Amino acid sequence: MTLWMQGVLVLLIVLLAAGWAGWQGYRSLLGKHSKIGSCCARGCQPPQEKAEKPGQRIAIIPVEMLGGVK
Repeated sequence: MTLWMQGVLVLLIVLLAAGWAGWQGYRSLLGKHSKIGSCCARGCQPPQEKAEKPGQRIAIIPVEMLGGVK
């Protein structure tokens, strides 16, 4: 591949990436669904298998409070 063909290929890839990012930014500004900010703007939901069950709680009890229990 010649040097000018490599330059054209790189320029094409950069233009495509910039066009995609610009299009997604435009759609985001219009309030439509886009990939930009699709997760973290609204908060990411944890996976269901790792989500804590509603009734399950973890309590940390200081050692000083355990001295009176026999």
